[in-house]
Amino acid sequence: MSADPADTAMSSSPPSPLTPLTPQSVVRDLLPHLPSHPKPAAPSSSAMSKLDFPKLNEELTSMAIHSWLGRCEDTYETWQALNPDKTMAPCMLITLVGLKMEESTVATWWNENREKLKKLEAWVEFAQEVKDRFVPSNWRMVALATFYSVQQGQLTFPAFVKALQNTCNALVGAGQGWVISDAILKNHLLFHSHPILRLRVMGQQTLLFTTMKVDTLIATMSSTWDSLLAEGIIKAPRAAPAPTPLLIPSLPMALSTSLPTPTSAVPLSSSSGLATLTHAKKEALHAANGCYHCRKTLQTPGWIKHHSNNCTGDPALGIPPRSVTAVVASVVPTGFTSAYDSDGGYGLVAVVMPAYNPDKDDFSFGTDDSDLSRHN
Repeated sequence: MSADPADTAMSSSPPSPLTPLTPQSVVRDLLPHLPSHPKPAAPSSSAMSKLDFPKLNEELTSMAIHSWLGRCEDTYETWQALNPDKTMAPCMLITLVGLKMEESTVATWWNENREKLKKLEAWVEFAQEVKDRFVPSNWRMVALATFYSVQQGQLTFPAFVKALQNTCNALVGAGQGWVISDAILKNHLLFHSHPILRLRVMGQQTLLFTTMKVDTLIATMSSTWDSLLAEGIIKAPRAAPAPTPLLIPSLPMALSTSLPTPTSAVPLSSSSGLATLTHAKKEALHAANGCYHCRKTLQTPGWIKHHSNNCTGDPALGIPPRSVTAVVASVVPTGFTSAYDSDGGYGLVAVVMPAYNPDKDDFSFGTDDSDLSRHN
């Protein structure tokens, strides 16, 4: 009996292997019409090649200068890594960085010296020029002294921590031997904090001071500080209230009820933040034909001859201009003139005198017959 051709064909062909089922294949077979999400496009070469240096527009401290130079170096190194086939001439690099120097003092320095600075052969030379001009040679000692002078005092604990962290950051780039260790920072945090806060933290039996991290100590002291404030044991520092005008009840309602205040462009030189001049320093400034307000002399670079009564100040050093207008006012109650009439030899006198000039005027009183206090 001959075999069926169909059976012969089926028996001669090898059996097809079974395709294993996977969760992905089941989902693909059941949902064949779902749209596929496109992959996010890679950043274009133009976006990756953008070079944008940070701005220098904050107060010119040693920490600010070092931080800005470091961020400029990081920006350029990142650009080089993203664009290995590109190079930039030092002149172009220095020019791009110089255009970001926006603080008034450093911008003036750049404008006055940009031609010389563009001729430098390397970035490190430009960075050294900036440090030589704006970073004192003893900045490490100054930053270290600033750190050890920080105490909580009347500050809140968060403000105390922020001040300490700022001084520590100023010493990060100072090199070996200058960086504040975690152990020193913890000691300063605890033993220079508010005395009640210090005692409360030291009294915690579970405090592992020697092994705990700085952040853990800050968190512990912060929660303790908040607890002391909530319990009323420590009062939060308050801002000084604004001064109120002096009221004169006896004056008529038609007149002003407050004494007039002198008008001036800025407060007196004591608000400039400089230390009060001693007699010896005044004598030295007077001998050098200097200014009592800005403390500059003929030897100061950029000196313009002036006196303290017309001093324009120095915004770079935080010294405001000196401009004081002399104002004299006399306020008396109703009926004053009837009680002290001209028959009694009394009268109202108002005298407006020029503003005091510390370069020429003297407060010393004479003792001879020319003293006005001896005349009737």
